[in-house]
Amino acid sequence: MKKIKIAISACLIGLKYRYDGESRFSQTIVDRLKDKVDFIPVCPEVECGLSIPRPKMHLEVSAKGTRMKVTESSADETDRMITWAENKLDQLERLGISGYIFQARSPSCGLADAKLLAPGGGRVISTAETGIFAKMIKRRFPKLIVAEEKDLEEFCRQLGL
Repeated sequence: MKKIKIAISACLIGLKYRYDGESRFSQTIVDRLKDKVDFIPVCPEVECGLSIPRPKMHLEVSAKGTRMKVTESSADETDRMITWAENKLDQLERLGISGYIFQARSPSCGLADAKLLAPGGGRVISTAETGIFAKMIKRRFPKLIVAEEKDLEEFCRQLGL
């Protein structure tokens, strides 16, 4: 049986790419899918040139729309992320991915649970925002089956795995 290609947040398969230099390894995901899929690991923050470890980031409302900012310094990393993502989306299209599993609550990868802060990084406006990269994936591939790691069984059901 030919394996399908699934893009996945790199930290979920053990790569230590998170802001704190750790992973969010999910033995459940690996055990459930390893014989059925080829994992395509993606870490938007590392691949766009941010360091490991790196300062925490958050999403913030601004006159330019939702921005991805470094929490301590307020440095805006949104344009760097978008420039990288435009090329990555082309690459993922060429690879013919069938689905994408995202890391929850991430300012780049959260599907529906990233925090959105008021201008200046103040109070939390919402805890139901979509990360910058996840939003671009959903826009470019509206029919792609996407999920966060906590929704693995539904993801598998939708893919027929």
